[in-house]
Amino acid sequence: MKTFAAIIVLALCAAQPALADNKIKKNIDFAPEVPWQEGDYQLPPYPAQPDWIAVSTDNLQTNQYFVDAKTLSSGEDGVVRMIVRVKSPAGAENLSFEGLLCNEGSYRAYAFGNSVDKNWIRSNKAVWRKIEHDDKLRRTLRDLACPDKRAPRDAEEALKRLRQG
Repeated sequence: MKTFAAIIVLALCAAQPALADNKIKKNIDFAPEVPWQEGDYQLPPYPAQPDWIAVSTDNLQTNQYFVDAKTLSSGEDGVVRMIVRVKSPAGAENLSFEGLLCNEGSYRAYAFGNSVDKNWIRSNKAVWRKIEHDDKLRRTLRDLACPDKRAPRDAEEALKRLRQG
């Protein structure tokens, strides 16, 4: 038993200089984790001649939903941005410029359309919000535009998936 204890003490003494100088060799050098930061974006022009793609959520919805294909983009920051149009059965329409953060399952409304002056009104609370279970539009958009909960590699991929719906 004394021999085993002596071996342990010798092993610890031999390792001490390496530990003291922090000269332990590493097989892998990990880059420090950088927190996610949203990339730069610009509000698109108010749609003059949009290319609306119908988005079907389910048969229970009375509103109609559309995305403007001309404004759909997939940023390097993992955000899919687009103009969304909601049309009620009575004919009222709302436009918004929104982003979907695919991997987080959240969205952000950057601006809302002013149909009288044909311009955008920036959102006062342009914060990222979790897509709730009952938010069928944004859940559907995420399912279609973000395969495997990841941002598509480009706008063409997202457009293809939205058109296939």
